[in-house]
Amino acid sequence: MTDTLTAPTDVADDLAPAREIPPEFSLRISDDKVRVLLDCPDPLEDIASTVSRILGEFQALELPEFPDADFLGQALRNICEPGHHVRDVVLMMGEDPVPPRHGHLDWSRDYFADGWETEGEGDEVAIDYWAKLDNRAVTKGEVLVVAHPAVPGEPGLNVFGNKIPVPKADKVRVRCGKGVLETTDEAGVKTFTAEINGRVRFTDNTLAVDDVYIIKGNVSLETGNIKHTGTLQIEGDVETGASIQADGDILVKGMVEPAHVQAGGNLTVTGGIVGSEEHVIAVGGDLAAKYIKEAVIRAGGHVRVTNEITHCDIETRGKVDASRGRIAGGRTIARMGITVGEAGASGSSHTLLAAGIDPTLDARLAAKKAELRQMEKARIKLRQAIDVTTRKPGGPNEAELALIEGLDRKAKALGQALADGELALRRLVNEAMTGAREEIFMLRECWAGTTVQLGEYKTLVRASIMKPRLVKRFKTRVRVVPMGEGNCPDEDDED
Repeated sequence: MTDTLTAPTDVADDLAPAREIPPEFSLRISDDKVRVLLDCPDPLEDIASTVSRILGEFQALELPEFPDADFLGQALRNICEPGHHVRDVVLMMGEDPVPPRHGHLDWSRDYFADGWETEGEGDEVAIDYWAKLDNRAVTKGEVLVVAHPAVPGEPGLNVFGNKIPVPKADKVRVRCGKGVLETTDEAGVKTFTAEINGRVRFTDNTLAVDDVYIIKGNVSLETGNIKHTGTLQIEGDVETGASIQADGDILVKGMVEPAHVQAGGNLTVTGGIVGSEEHVIAVGGDLAAKYIKEAVIRAGGHVRVTNEITHCDIETRGKVDASRGRIAGGRTIARMGITVGEAGASGSSHTLLAAGIDPTLDARLAAKKAELRQMEKARIKLRQAIDVTTRKPGGPNEAELALIEGLDRKAKALGQALADGELALRRLVNEAMTGAREEIFMLRECWAGTTVQLGEYKTLVRASIMKPRLVKRFKTRVRVVPMGEGNCPDEDDED
């Protein structure tokens, strides 16, 4: 007797292929009225009946025209497979509308971002209220925005024979303002490029780059720190803790409180400057102010002050002119000389006036020498590699000879660069000394406790002199002498 194992009925049902549930017969128009869709159980099982039913449904839809029986029969045979049901089969369709492409602007970056810069993540996020987001500073040649033109759409046609309208394409309008160059390609795409360094502005569909950035008030937490590639004009003050930077000139119509200031050109302060040791004012050109107090100044040009310079640390490659005021306390070093009405002050702390010294020379020489040392190390390594390859037993092969030739060219080029570098060092020194002027003019008085220095030589004024005086160097001695006299080295002047 043979036993036959039969799976339980419920298990057998689970193992059997799932049967497709036939859809209900439906001939309907799609929501967009562009298609007539068919749902139907196996149309080929009785195709004549199916076609007849479809024709009846078409008539009920009241379409102006629809396929005939022959077309429907052939279409079903092409589309359907025996034993398979169909869903959403397209039996008739009009034309889909082509939507328009709206004109749009592709900005190179978010020039008009708002808010403040943050540090950290999650609960540790800290907001720097001085670092207000400001991306409007641009440079010459920078692509600002690309304007893509609008492309009209094309109407469609529904199954009733009616046109399907499409919306009108939205255009973008950008007018080219000052400081901006506009170019257009064959497709009508417009590219707007900055013609100058400055600050981008987009107002009333006009794109412009302003060389002068005007702040109508104070630089404060409300404005955040300022960075601009052109000229900066501040109608008010620069408040404590701020940072302003401009590649061009900076004009401050108020005063500058302890703040970081960096001007690629000139800095003009209608009021005065009050600084601190923690804040540096760096000026590529000239600096002019009514007064300067307790500030750290680094200037490439002249420093002109109407009233006084008190307890400052000033280094400039130009001259310092305080001919109507005074310099009291601190250190003032000027490559092209110093003119001051009153040097030092009664009861003032030590005052140093130094002329004929380029305060940037040592740093520039050190940087150049470091560069030359790196070049010399590279040249030595090349020569060592050449020696090792040349002394190879049996001599170098053709590939190694070619390598040696290339290394030798590089070593010679470095040797020439080193020679040029030595000349550059001498040029740095010569250039610094050519414009240097060992001159200190004290037009009214000089107080005791003032140190005057010409080049590397200096002397301390031990007694106050209430007369105009000139500081001169006689070989290695620095003397304070009356103006307009012979200024002989043997002359017994107070110093």
